[in-house]
Amino acid sequence: MPWVWPVEEDQKSWERVSFANPSGASLSGLWGAALDEPIGTLVLAHPMGKAAKGFWLKQGHASLFRRSGLNVLVFDANGFGESPATSFDYPADILAAGQWAQSRTPKLNVGLVGASFGAGWGLCALARAGSPFKLAVLEAAFPTLPEFWKHYPVAQAALKTSKIVWPSLERKLRPEAEAPKVLGHPSALLIYGEKDKYTPPEHGQRLMRAFGSAADTQLLVLPDVEHTFAYRDAADAYTARVIPFLKQLRQSAA
Repeated sequence: MPWVWPVEEDQKSWERVSFANPSGASLSGLWGAALDEPIGTLVLAHPMGKAAKGFWLKQGHASLFRRSGLNVLVFDANGFGESPATSFDYPADILAAGQWAQSRTPKLNVGLVGASFGAGWGLCALARAGSPFKLAVLEAAFPTLPEFWKHYPVAQAALKTSKIVWPSLERKLRPEAEAPKVLGHPSALLIYGEKDKYTPPEHGQRLMRAFGSAADTQLLVLPDVEHTFAYRDAADAYTARVIPFLKQLRQSAA
């Protein structure tokens, strides 16, 4: 099914961009400039689903961030939306997106916002050489692949195959194991919803322990919030906590 532009967002306010991942695939993205003097740049890593990068436009995150003085890059991971499938190495896609965003705005710090699929792989990207991310908002991040993909039978079958075919890669795709290896001592805000049956708040507590001293971590648990819908279900609480956190990017990277 072809990717469809969310009706909630004006296409004219976005620039279509593309960049290569390490496998050489051209990943499809959209660049939205800050609507005020920019204080930083964000890469948004989407959850699983046919909306892909459109999740951030449809749910309103992208508009919120741009109004708050942040440039925004949304993109489709390989095999999602408008990006061709090349591998299971999704952290490499997020790393490539961050490096592209840094090159686009070299005088601004770059942060990451990820949800579920994008949050777990984004955490892994923080542990890879060349990570430009100074901070990360990780909503509904999963500690391990089996705990996440057990809800997706097709993906779980692919995971079992990956353990046989690409064992070295699969070992690098474990957020709980990668958390203590993150580079540059970033700040991380972990967000979970009390009504999230896929990644419950206990997952956030585990990841906080896993980060240890490698990052400055905070945990936000929101009542009446379902999986990946913290902004939809608790907009005021989300905004009050996330925007001040992201404004730490204000300091120039130059």
